[in-house]
Amino acid sequence: MTREKLEDLLRDELCAEESAPIRAHLRTCPECRAEQRVCESLTEAIQRGCKEKAPAQLRDAILAQLQGS
Repeated sequence: MTREKLEDLLRDELCAEESAPIRAHLRTCPECRAEQRVCESLTEAIQRGCKEKAPAQLRDAILAQLQGS
């Protein structure tokens, strides 16, 4: 199994036929399950980070930089 396929599976981008052999492999491969947990943890951390808003002062400074360039 490739990391790319694992990421596709975690993003629900695979059909049932494509995901079935990957899910079967995950049940028997501890290394890939560990990689799955890492990917899921990273995804959750990124999702939490995207829900937070930047302080207004930081947002204004970034917008000013972008408009000045």
